[in-house]
Amino acid sequence: MTSVAFAICLVAAAGAAAAQRRVVLGSASFAAPSGSGWGTARPRTISNGGDPSGVVQDIRWSGWGGRTAFATGESSIFKPNGGYYPRLVTIELHAVALGRCRPDGPLAYRRLYVREPSHPGGPLGRWLSWSGAKSLCRFGF
Repeated sequence: MTSVAFAICLVAAAGAAAAQRRVVLGSASFAAPSGSGWGTARPRTISNGGDPSGVVQDIRWSGWGGRTAFATGESSIFKPNGGYYPRLVTIELHAVALGRCRPDGPLAYRRLYVREPSHPGGPLGRWLSWSGAKSLCRFGF
């Protein structure tokens, strides 16, 4: 019976360690009040809660939980003379600066970079900070 109790303790300890090792993208308060995906692990969609260019959907991550993580997703981009192109484009994301937004919080990627084409089918542009934000930990850029 003692070996069963010991095994249960090991499983519980491993679960607690895994929960503490959970890595999220920034903080849920980053794009408050109407943003989504922030403060979650491997979000499939992120949104600033504003215009369509601030939404990325169908996100596919690689390297999640490591020092950096990369992803591709779909987003709207602006047309040169206003409005948006009618179809979504593929963009790339790069999450970095693994740390904590709060001392008691989970590990989080605290910066996000994105690059997108200037027009559908075009080459990807240079890496830019997501929404010009210095940190994904708090609302306000």
